[in-house]
Amino acid sequence: MSLGFTSYNKYLLLTLFVVVASLLSTNIKAEDDPAPTPVYVELLPDFIVNYGEPGARLKYIKTKINLRTDSNHEGLIILNMPLVRDTLVMFLSTRTPDQVSGAIAREQTRKDAAVAINEVLKEETGQEPVIDVLFASFVTQ
Repeated sequence: MSLGFTSYNKYLLLTLFVVVASLLSTNIKAEDDPAPTPVYVELLPDFIVNYGEPGARLKYIKTKINLRTDSNHEGLIILNMPLVRDTLVMFLSTRTPDQVSGAIAREQTRKDAAVAINEVLKEETGQEPVIDVLFASFVTQ
């Protein structure tokens, strides 16, 4: 099929228009994509863990835990829930009475728990998705 010079120019302009419009719509969509939103993952059931110093009377921690992450990492945490729960059980069971008594000690325990979970998930997935560990309840006896 032979295109005349003017038809060929129209064809090039139309093609160029389609390409530019496609690129512009792609950029608009990328700018409209929302940033990741905060997400809270509730860990069920609650944790009941023995803790204490060796040779001392056993004590226990009962706690309800939520993990704060973002919408891009929620699935990663859910898919690795057995690893997350195991890490928290092992972490809490190594706490001493001084590390779980009082607001300051519990705050440090929260921070240390987030680090412990992220270390294990980084080994497994290459990512550190936990922003924060939140205690909805924390009882020791």
